[in-house]
Amino acid sequence: MTTSYCLEIGCEEIPSRFIEELCLNLKLKFIEALGRNRLVCDENSVQTYATYRRLLVMVPQLADKQLDESLYIKGPPVHIGLDKDGNFSQAALGFAKKFSVTEKDLCVREFDGNEHVSYLKETVGLDTIAVLTTLVPAVIKSLPLSINMRWGSHPESFIRPIHWIVSLYGKTVVPFSLFGIQAGAISYAHRMLSEGKNSLGKPVTIKSATSLQEKLKNHSVMLNQADRKAVIEEALQDHDQSDIDSKLVNEVVYLTEQPVVLKGTFDAKYLELPDFVLIECMKKHQRYFPVIQKGKGLIPAFLFVADNVTAGNEETIIKGNQKVLAARLEDALFFYKQDTSVMFESFVERLKGVVFQKNCGTMYDKQERLAKILIFLRNQVGVNDGEDDFLNRLAYLSKADLVTQVVVEFPSLQGEMGAHYASLTDDNKVYGNDIAEQYLPTGFSSDLPESIPGALLALADRFDTVVYSFFNGAKPTGSQDPLGLRRAVNGIFRILHKFDWHCDINAVCDYCYSLIGAEKHRDRLDGFIQGRFHGMLLDDGFSHDMADSIAHLAVTNISLAIEKGEAINQFKEKDFNGFKLISETAVRVHRLAVKADSMVVKDTLFEHEIEKRLYHCVDSKKDQFFNGHVFNGTDRLVDLVSISQDFTRYFDEVLVMVDDDEVRNNRLRFLAFCDTLFLQFADFEKIVIAQ
Repeated sequence: MTTSYCLEIGCEEIPSRFIEELCLNLKLKFIEALGRNRLVCDENSVQTYATYRRLLVMVPQLADKQLDESLYIKGPPVHIGLDKDGNFSQAALGFAKKFSVTEKDLCVREFDGNEHVSYLKETVGLDTIAVLTTLVPAVIKSLPLSINMRWGSHPESFIRPIHWIVSLYGKTVVPFSLFGIQAGAISYAHRMLSEGKNSLGKPVTIKSATSLQEKLKNHSVMLNQADRKAVIEEALQDHDQSDIDSKLVNEVVYLTEQPVVLKGTFDAKYLELPDFVLIECMKKHQRYFPVIQKGKGLIPAFLFVADNVTAGNEETIIKGNQKVLAARLEDALFFYKQDTSVMFESFVERLKGVVFQKNCGTMYDKQERLAKILIFLRNQVGVNDGEDDFLNRLAYLSKADLVTQVVVEFPSLQGEMGAHYASLTDDNKVYGNDIAEQYLPTGFSSDLPESIPGALLALADRFDTVVYSFFNGAKPTGSQDPLGLRRAVNGIFRILHKFDWHCDINAVCDYCYSLIGAEKHRDRLDGFIQGRFHGMLLDDGFSHDMADSIAHLAVTNISLAIEKGEAINQFKEKDFNGFKLISETAVRVHRLAVKADSMVVKDTLFEHEIEKRLYHCVDSKKDQFFNGHVFNGTDRLVDLVSISQDFTRYFDEVLVMVDDDEVRNNRLRFLAFCDTLFLQFADFEKIVIAQ
């Protein structure tokens, strides 16, 4: 027999950005716990719902008792558990006593190919309610929380203080206590649309697990987030809005329990502001949707999602939101007019009063360094775009918008605001797009710079920030990275990969340290960069061993490293024996090569024909391996197979570690010379040789 189970956790307001992850974890933890406790249900039918003040789990058709369990318990192996006559030994009898069974209950059973004394433990399943009484609070306590709070005298924490818990199996309450709250059958209606006596809303008695959703719907609570989203999107489309911000929709879905979309207006004078400033004011700060009219663009109107609308208060709500937005836009317009009343470049001097990082100078110092790094990077990657004067001017203006009043009020508009202000004068217009692009990419899958100067500025900014941060003692981790250094290195990786630029990361870091005038924590920085590149290679689909083998190449040419990794993977699939021969040869050569004191080879000391042949073969091929512009992965791997075959003969005929010091050292130097050829493709010692 099966019956539905529901759990509702009523909380104080949960920040919308955490709710989806919380729902996913709640569902996974519930399914995992039910399976572990032998409670049968259809895992695909388990659902979680949420609003900003409640979390709900629905488990349809949950079995009314645990499955019975028959389990053989493993005891001592037979050579210990049985005596020479085949009777149970003292060790076996001790095993029986430990589990309170008799000798008659013991048997011999095979475990993983070996025979052991054992006994069959049979457990009768408990009633589901008895199991849920301990299972449910354990699941709630085990949830991973992005943020957590403690309240009252309770040692446990949750994302927000809990005010009520509904826990019903069919029509029966599953009793337990958590955070001082006793689970029961009392939920609460909409906080503002019900006639409650306090801020929780009107109490609602839930008679059964299956009736909870409909019961709350009758009290102005739309539990299913998908339903709320559909209501909001349909209303936006009814207002002729087709380009809907899905991220904003997902946010407001979890800010409401009974969403209603309303339309407000604002004074047309605010259209003097750039569109992106208006949109920022509406979306970022107020969670409003700007109204775009076909053929006209942005018009002085906005749409917003309210949660407490009645026939009597709709007009009041609209007027209140219009008033709030008008105040925000008035400030923005004032700041904009103040900024545009002076020349854009006049803001540069004010950067002298803005600290970059503690003990790391000002933003003015940073833009001066950017000018030098820009020119160094241009030469490093080998592009012709950007004369020195152009790049110097670009760096000079790049951070000027940080001290404009609009950006001080709306920091997320940095770069975009600078591009706009630069475009207002003919002299600076040419720099506008590059100023905006310096902050790209903003995330893992966001847009990348399109122009070469913009890409160079983005790289220079990130290199300067990363190097100076490590110089200043930064220790970024996966959970603690307040300066965004992981994101900065990821941006370097993606930009270099997009433009297919050969860039020696170590050389750029050396140059950045030279501008500081000292070098601190360099080992930590190098390890961090290589670790991030390794992570990005994994994200690109490479296996751990392949990412390890080409990570050292990524610090000089990311695109070429990826090309080499892909070539190896393809060659491994096509000719595994050839790949295996290359790998084994490369490892053998490398392990001897590390004993060499240099790579200066004297071919006059060669005693065998195979030595001369291999040396001249490798010497003739090296340009094709080291020149990334003419690199062809498949051809080079075929070359390595041929070279590896010659090395098989070489190691058969030539004794490297001979007694003659001069000959031995020359042979080690020759192997070191050959080792660079293999390492230029990959560190084969780190690749797993397996089909």
